[in-house]
Amino acid sequence: MLSATTRMRSDVTAWAPSRTLGVRRVALLALVALATGAGCARAPAPRHLLIVTVDTLRADRLGAYGNRLGLTPNLDRLAAGALRFSTAYAAAPFTLASVAALMTGRYPEELGVLSNPVAVPETFPTLATRLRRHGWRTAAVVSNFILRETCGLGEGFDRYDASFPEVEAHRPVPERTAAQTTEAALRALEFLRTSRMSSTFLWVHYQDPHGPYTPPPGLRERFLEAERAAPDGRTLLPALDDERGIGGIPHYQFEEGQHEAAWYRAGYDGEVRHVDEQIGRLLAAYAARVPAEEAIVVFAADHGEGLGEGDYWFAHGERLTDALVRVPLLLRAPRRLPGSRADVVSLIDLVPTLLHALGVRDADPLAGRDLLAPEPERGPGTAYFATLQESTRPRFGLAWGGRKYVVSMEEDGPREEVFTSTTSSRPFPVRSPPCDGSSGRSVRASRWAQCVHRSSRPATRNGCARSAT
Repeated sequence: MLSATTRMRSDVTAWAPSRTLGVRRVALLALVALATGAGCARAPAPRHLLIVTVDTLRADRLGAYGNRLGLTPNLDRLAAGALRFSTAYAAAPFTLASVAALMTGRYPEELGVLSNPVAVPETFPTLATRLRRHGWRTAAVVSNFILRETCGLGEGFDRYDASFPEVEAHRPVPERTAAQTTEAALRALEFLRTSRMSSTFLWVHYQDPHGPYTPPPGLRERFLEAERAAPDGRTLLPALDDERGIGGIPHYQFEEGQHEAAWYRAGYDGEVRHVDEQIGRLLAAYAARVPAEEAIVVFAADHGEGLGEGDYWFAHGERLTDALVRVPLLLRAPRRLPGSRADVVSLIDLVPTLLHALGVRDADPLAGRDLLAPEPERGPGTAYFATLQESTRPRFGLAWGGRKYVVSMEEDGPREEVFTSTTSSRPFPVRSPPCDGSSGRSVRASRWAQCVHRSSRPATRNGCARSAT
């Protein structure tokens, strides 16, 4: 359909030869055009923001990303009305570094967040801090003990609910179930609604499907036969004495007498199905309270999970495969048509994207790009990620175009790999060097790798990341 401005111009062109067109008719035409939206006034920015993050959720478990098990009907419904980023990457394959990057728009090295048992320095403002400076009311509900009050991400939130009434099944780590998380989120939503502030930001982080995989009764059984049908589904795995997951079942995941790969995969599937149900409850309650034309809704995972790729089982943090660092990312915003985007994006892109979309001007420079900017302005995407101090050997990676480049710091020196598919959970390595002249990004990746090889300090490596992106 033609816009009012286009219709006005075409009508004036058609009438131009007529000498009977009077001034009054021209004035009337202009008034009609203005009344139907052809003026230059910009639509008001959204006044509400909801960010939902899920722990340990692989992109390939969502139906919107190709899964056929029916695990995520509610997230698939959200994806149908949102921008779906098919090649989105976390900054790290473990929680604090990834979530800190998402919430600050900065690389973990710049933040000094190299492992889980640290805190984000107060000197780096979070998205909540920036919004509250502009009069927003903010609330958060988190269910991973890593994100407790002392992690530093509570800065900027008027209400930061980090209570953990439960304990994991096989180790004394506090947590909160998905159902409890939704209940707490609904209370936070009421807290925001009763505020006199006109703009609100709610962040909800679900712990499920993080291991140990303990879905509600019946959900594991629902997916067990489908997982047993996989070529390695009936593989019997050894139980390990550590939590690394290399070659067997991590100690904290192991259920006495259960060694079959499919049993654990089906448990993971069951937890995904359960958390989707709870997210559906949250989204329905949010839609009933907040007009869709006034809100931005974002969904993402902090990282993925190894389910046997490369003999890496039911763990994360050790490697940079797509199973671990490629994450689902959905963004629904008013006046934005839904669709799929294939360009490489990083979770650090969210802060600059949301600040611009919400009309919040902030002079503090950020590393990410505005994902909603016109294509010529946003430029090509690049994602940097690293295992940092959560792996036995440091690994650093860069994704751009259709490639992913990974450097592993082995005892005998750096080992380099190039992967040709950034959308497969099981990419295939290519032995050719990254600098093959096919892309300017290949040259940048080669320079970045040389920079990483020479760098022993994380801060210096962060400079390498900036030079590559």
